[in-house]
Amino acid sequence: MPTMTLSAKRQVVLPAELCQQLALAPGGQVEVHLGPDGASIVIEPAQMGGKKPASVLFGKVTHRGKPVSVEEMDAAVVAAESARQAVPGGES
Repeated sequence: MPTMTLSAKRQVVLPAELCQQLALAPGGQVEVHLGPDGASIVIEPAQMGGKKPASVLFGKVTHRGKPVSVEEMDAAVVAAESARQAVPGGES
């Protein structure tokens, strides 16, 4: 567990990895309260249940197989859209 230093203004800097896991960005709000044991501090995002940014997945998702180019991804999207439109009732 990382150790943080309390500044003269009673501020701490949260570790980047922790912020990433909790989807906290600069300017984000957190709630701070005394822990149930009375001797710890609990910090949690002010708005739980919201969508998390894709950045929380960095380093957690792996791809197996050969890399895919942007052109190949674009072609796959076009092909999938064409196939969807070719199916009766496939138009939304």
